[in-house]
Amino acid sequence: MTHDKGKVTGMHSCGNFTGIFEDLYEKIGFDGKHSYEDNIMPVEDAYSRYGDKIAVLGGIDMNFMCRADEKDIQKRCRKMLEMSEGRSGYALGSGNSVAPYMPLKNYFALLKTVNPDLKIDK
Repeated sequence: MTHDKGKVTGMHSCGNFTGIFEDLYEKIGFDGKHSYEDNIMPVEDAYSRYGDKIAVLGGIDMNFMCRADEKDIQKRCRKMLEMSEGRSGYALGSGNSVAPYMPLKNYFALLKTVNPDLKIDK
């Protein structure tokens, strides 16, 4: 019904979708999926496998975002943007909803990857 209205459809869901990922876009018709975890399927792997079939949304793992330093966060974000350059099907973002315990400087590091001049009032 969504496609009939000229709209795209996506889903957010946690968990291991390895066995049914193809069903999400082939049978159900989702255009995009959000929520990736490094210990299940890192976003880099998901994009390599499925980025030409379904939009990979976010994916910078929450555990990584909470524990890594700002330089490593920006390095990984740049790597994903470089990986998707010239292709479609990727939107930079967190691997899941941003939790209140994430250090703000780490979240801002992700945002500043795409906008280095971003001014953030704390």
